[in-house]
Amino acid sequence: MIRGNRASFTVHSDSMTVSEISVMLGLEPTRSGDKGDLTPAGRSGRDVAPERLRYQQTYWSLTVVDDEPPEDDQTGLSALRALAAKLEPNVHLMSRMRDDGDTRIWWSGDSDSVQGGFVLEADLIRSLAALNCDVYGTAYLAEEVDGVDSDDGDVVEFRIGNTSGGSK
Repeated sequence: MIRGNRASFTVHSDSMTVSEISVMLGLEPTRSGDKGDLTPAGRSGRDVAPERLRYQQTYWSLTVVDDEPPEDDQTGLSALRALAAKLEPNVHLMSRMRDDGDTRIWWSGDSDSVQGGFVLEADLIRSLAALNCDVYGTAYLAEEVDGVDSDDGDVVEFRIGNTSGGSK
């Protein structure tokens, strides 16, 4: 079953600034950068393609992390539910942001077994549908060792914009 999980709402905009998006949503991002700003790779001096050194569009992201959901939460989607609740007052603004760029929701969860079961409850589905954003999801599974579930499986850390695919 999914235990720890993360959910992020991201905006990529051609003309709006981080400040404008924050004011519009009434929320502060957990990660952001205006068009032309140095990306984390650019700030660290990494040797990457030139287009990866600076933001090509404004990037705004709000992330909710729930590493220890309550034992009675069998859904595995507690972070996604919390993110949807934060965004719900702004449903009417989503189409305006999409007209100017792109909005997405990202979710990932860490399973405590070799199966990544989760439950999409009807009310959460309705909340996500109202936001009218694509939802991208990944369940990271624990490894099975000699027919026994192992608690020390490889878990890839979820990061927006991480294209390296490396394990942590």
